[in-house]
Amino acid sequence: IHQMSHILSNEITTCHVLSPIGTPQVLASRLGPTFIKLGQALSIRTDLIPEAYALELRQLQDAVPPFDDQDAKEVIRKELRVGSLSEVFRSISDRPIASASIGQVYRGTLKDGRDVAIKVQRPGILGEIALDLYVLRALTPAQVYLSNAINGLKTSQADLDVALQLVDEWGRGFVAEVDYRTE
Repeated sequence: IHQMSHILSNEITTCHVLSPIGTPQVLASRLGPTFIKLGQALSIRTDLIPEAYALELRQLQDAVPPFDDQDAKEVIRKELRVGSLSEVFRSISDRPIASASIGQVYRGTLKDGRDVAIKVQRPGILGEIALDLYVLRALTPAQVYLSNAINGLKTSQADLDVALQLVDEWGRGFVAEVDYRTE
């Protein structure tokens, strides 16, 4: 949480110097996978955020930086329970062919010659998501109060309950994406 507040304070300070374009994507990327996913979801909601921010956040659809290739290949090796990836694969691409908020994809060729896509999760992703969702859920009531105050509305318990239910439902869907076996 300290790191998040440091990132937030640095980015908010930067907001005053930069135009709005650039800031949401940088902030979401630096905050991690849950906030990247949230930014992606918000990128299509111009009814909720200004168009300039939505356009910037749409870049998160394609611009999530990959994590370290050696770390990724070590995760693959451990998941397959082999000493070396060469026991299973004839070849694996050096770099990912795609990366996303929770993982990345490599091109591979199995020993029998079949071409495959190898999806690998970012190390520690479930723990990061759990912490992020906890923080997001903790911030939700403040966001509801602030949003209602800006719009001259009184906040009811029902407002808070609905907002928390939305966060919980979104969180369940996001956590389900981490289970590659259900894809």
